[in-house]
Amino acid sequence: MSALSLAKTVVLSVLSVVVALFVLGMVAGAGGWVAPWVGLSDSSPLRLAWDLGWTILGGVAAIAFASRYAPARPYVHGGVVWAVIASASVYAVWSLGSDYPFWFVLTLLVSLPFQAIGAWLGARCRPR
Repeated sequence: MSALSLAKTVVLSVLSVVVALFVLGMVAGAGGWVAPWVGLSDSSPLRLAWDLGWTILGGVAAIAFASRYAPARPYVHGGVVWAVIASASVYAVWSLGSDYPFWFVLTLLVSLPFQAIGAWLGARCRPR
């Protein structure tokens, strides 16, 4: 592998992971943006569940994006994004766990294996 090809692969690898984290924020943000349209105010009890669902969906989308657009080894790229999401989730539970209901914290942690499905989806949809 030439030095230029290696540099291109490294840059594309880093870019796929960084942009995947932006995808997570965009999908989760879209859920917050759509919530008032479906009648959920900021003080609504269902709003927390709504935001959690969109965050989980954003995790799946981010992992799928990293796997789909990785220049090589899509499962590794999806795994890196999953590890970042898992670390952030564990940190959030550790530092903010008592501020949220138990069901929220439990669902956030239980959803982590489900979010890993994004690696399979992204790798499956890669161009041949």
